[in-house]
Order: sequence, then C-alpha cells, then structure tokens
Amino acid sequence: MKTHAQVVIIGGGSLGVNLMYHLCEEGWNDVVLIEKGELTSGSTWHAAGLCPNFNGNHTLSSIHDYTIKLYDKILPQKTGLPSSFHKTGSLRVGYTEAEEQWFRNIISRANHIGCEMHFVSKEEAAIINPMMTFDGARCILFTPNDGHVDPTTVVTQLAQLAKKNGAEVSSFNRVTDINILPSGEYEVITEQGNIIAQHVVNAGGCFSPQVAEMVGAYVPLVNLQHQYLITENHPEIAKLTKELPVTRDSSAASYIRQEGDGFLIGPYETRGSKPWALSGLDWSFDRELFEGDLERLMPWLERCMEIVPGFQEVGISTVINGLITHTPDDNLLVGPVSGLRNFWNLCGASIGIAQGGIGKYLAQWMIHGQTELNMASLDSRRFDRWADQKYCTTRAIESYERMYSMGVPNENRPH
Repeated sequence: MKTHAQVVIIGGGSLGVNLMYHLCEEGWNDVVLIEKGELTSGSTWHAAGLCPNFNGNHTLSSIHDYTIKLYDKILPQKTGLPSSFHKTGSLRVGYTEAEEQWFRNIISRANHIGCEMHFVSKEEAAIINPMMTFDGARCILFTPNDGHVDPTTVVTQLAQLAKKNGAEVSSFNRVTDINILPSGEYEVITEQGNIIAQHVVNAGGCFSPQVAEMVGAYVPLVNLQHQYLITENHPEIAKLTKELPVTRDSSAASYIRQEGDGFLIGPYETRGSKPWALSGLDWSFDRELFEGDLERLMPWLERCMEIVPGFQEVGISTVINGLITHTPDDNLLVGPVSGLRNFWNLCGASIGIAQGGIGKYLAQWMIHGQTELNMASLDSRRFDRWADQKYCTTRAIESYERMYSMGVPNENRPH
C-alpha cells in the first residue's frame, strides 16, 4: 500500500467499490480502498441482490434506475463479459384501494425518469408468474426492467475496472485509527502501515459508526438481522423456459424470486425484528451469519404458502440470516460530515446492491461540489447527535417492519 493518496475509501462492499469505480470514471484515480477482510465482506456477499425500481423517493428512483443500467448495460460494455443482471421483471401486489393510489403515485415517479411501470390484470400476472396465485388482489404493478444480480460478480468487475484505471485495493487490512493533521489531511492508520489522504470516505457498512468515532463523528444507524430462505428444486420451475419475475406481496411482507430451480423467499417481519450489536460490532466479525430462526418468520411464510402453492411442495435447503444496516428513515447516509473538511459518509444502505449507483453521484459531489440530483433526502447531515441510540433503534425497527407498508404523504421512503 502506498503512503499518500488523494482519496482513501474505508470499506469494500457494494457502495465503497462503486464509489472507487466512479471516482476513476470522473477523473480521480489516485484512490486507495482499504478493506479489513476481502471485497464484499460484511453484508454485500450474502445479499439477495434485488434491484427494484419501486421507490417513494424521487432521488432514489433515479439512483436505482442508473444502477440497473450500470449492471445490465455499462458493465458488459466495459468488461466485454456477458451481463450478470437477471432482467426478470417484477410484480408488486396490493390489496386495498389505498395501495392502488399509492402505486399510481409510484408509477408517476418512475415514468417521469423514463422507467416503464404499469398495472396488469390478474390474468396477465398469472402468465408472467405462473407459480403464484393472485386471489383477492386489487392491483398488480409490473416493472419489466427490474431484476436481480449476483453481488459478488458486479463488485468484482467494478473493482477490476477501477484498478485498471489506477485505483488500488488493500484487502485484509483493518483501519485502526484516523488522525487529523494540521494540514487538513488525514493520516489513516492501518494494520499494514499508514497512508495520508486529502479525502476519506466512510463506507464501512455495519462498522461505519465505529469508523466515524475515530474522527469524533457520529453515524446514526442500527444493524438488524434479515433472513431469507432458499428451497429445494421444484419440478414445475425446472420446466419453465423463462425465469420467474421477482414478486413482492404486501400481505406476506415478502419478496419471492427464482433461485436455480427453487424459490428464494425473504419476509420482512412486521413485528419482532431483531437489532444486533447496538454497542458496536467486534472487529473480527467478517462473513459471519446467524443461525436461522424460521419460527420468527412463520406468520409471513404461511401466507407465502397460500400465494405460492408450490412453496408447500418443496423443502428448505438454505437459510441466510445476516446483518443489514438501517437508518432512522431507511435512507442512505451520503455526503460531507459536519465539522470535518473532506471527510465523507457513504453508508446506511438497507438495499445496497440496488443503490450501488450512488457512487456516481458522490463522486460528482466530491469532485465538482454538486451533483445532478437533489441529495437533500440522503445528506447525512440531516441527522445529528439528537438522533441517539434509542431514537435510531426505534425508528430503524419501524422502517424495517414497514418495508412493505404503504407510504404516507411527505415521507421520503426508499421503498
């Protein structure tokens, strides 16, 4: 690792690597990314990889739209490799008049940025997803360009492109402290030596509050456990000639997609969610998962069995239970840190794969002082120390448990 750099990024997950790539694309290539494990350690590696366009926040709608284009079009063009993005489309199912009005609002946001999104009938939905029943549904939203991606593949490709452009990655190298120098630069202390940087970016994911403490700053987020399961193969899925769409159902508070010839199902329980490590994570925590706790998910899994009858016919092969970061309003924490020059936040993503494209806009902010999007709803300075642990925990749990609940007026929710 070299001893000086224009930018040091702390954290090698989806957000940190995306920023490294986009800084190089924007013209800054004197960049060093430091990761205490390997790239995608933390939350990125175990993510379900969903990339939806359904957003209640206009800025995030643009970010999600760009992210999908990045994975599906730009990366294949840059690498010469086939796209790893599964453009399956998605269905979103609602059951009330209020949800229908909410969906209409979301459609208008999506269409405004050029993203195709429209209602389909139950009959049309049954053709799009023949493994699901739509009894009782009032409204069904179809987004053709939605899908999912393998997180490790896209992060690895982005890192390779950035390194070709001059960026450097220092893996298995933990940052232990950060000193603010009289020159205004930062001395980043690591296990493999020190590096002085003009800019430092906190992309530490689950560890970002602890990174912030190194410079006397504060990051208001909470780590919550999120589970999804993968089933054994289903013979009817094996017969399909086209991959099933990602389907989200408000009555089950779950996302459902195809994984191989089986189902991948992830409920966001509307009660009983579990925060973890409120006092901070042990630095040795890397690619660990928790033991599956399907009992906690049973009310929502039982509903999934009703709307996806084939789910009853197969066993469960894998349960993933890992940490995901959540902020009080479930929006990202992006931008300058209050009171510090050239120290930036890029953390707090609850769906970080879909929001990887935020790296483009933070790169613009760092280099040009502004972005082409209004970043007010994501600006990390919207919170300060008044958002204490009790507040953050209460609101983060609320955000998690309302993942599939209808938005209300004047609420900048990302889902």
